[in-house]
Amino acid sequence: LFILFLVSNASISSINNKIIVKVENKTITSFELKNKINTLLISSNREINQANVNKIKRSALNSLINLKIKEIELSKYNFEIEENLINNYLKSITTDNLDEFKKKIIESGLSLELFKDEIRTELKWQRLIFSIYQKKVNIDDSMIEKELQSIYSNQSNITEFKISEIEILLNESDNKEKMILDIKNQIEKIGFEQTAQQISISQSAINKGDLGWINSKMLSKKILRVIKPLKVGEYSEAIIGSNSILFLKLSDKRLSSSKKIDKKKYKKEIIKLKKNQLFNLYSNSHLSKLKNNTLIEYK
Repeated sequence: LFILFLVSNASISSINNKIIVKVENKTITSFELKNKINTLLISSNREINQANVNKIKRSALNSLINLKIKEIELSKYNFEIEENLINNYLKSITTDNLDEFKKKIIESGLSLELFKDEIRTELKWQRLIFSIYQKKVNIDDSMIEKELQSIYSNQSNITEFKISEIEILLNESDNKEKMILDIKNQIEKIGFEQTAQQISISQSAINKGDLGWINSKMLSKKILRVIKPLKVGEYSEAIIGSNSILFLKLSDKRLSSSKKIDKKKYKKEIIKLKKNQLFNLYSNSHLSKLKNNTLIEYK
């Protein structure tokens, strides 16, 4: 009877933790997917039920596949992440109510360590992208000066937009319409910022997608056409790129007098924005190339 009990338990365990996707030599198990989905629901204060699970299952699995690809690439390097950085990130997504979050994770039979490992991987990935591409991220100081001079000399008031973003990696095999609908449903359910923090591949995800205040003159014509008609609090339709889907939200809008703006501070903000845009571009491109050369098997 004892042997039968052990065999039975082992069988149940294998069913509950079966391999659902292989990414090269790494695997994604049903438990990992369950852990990912439920920690996302708990961190966004949503009820764990089948309807909510179904809404984010696809994006959660895609996120885990990207995570495994990043882990494979990061295994070639030696990056260490301080524990306080992981805890700070946990505090930011749980609105400083970390103890309650941990309690819910334990009560739900989930693994906090798995979730922390994901955060650790994402922070390592940011360091990897910075180390590889920092020399390529060069901002022409004279061009920034010319842009600033043009802004200040041609208008007394400057229109600024406070923008947030969600960016999702897109592959040829993906169903774009289904992905867009899933993202919209998630935004409607938990809000733009929480969705950005949970599923966006952009470097801004760690700040809930926030890009800060951006001068309208610094935006491309394409982005300006998308942002300009939006009311404060609204988000755009999907902007489909060659390898990504982008959503933008207008969080706020203001008119500032060019005479009252601190030009040095403003210049630093513009340089930081441009650098972040370039790092984000390199990050997405790097991940996309790796994904195209990675064997992914669905079980």
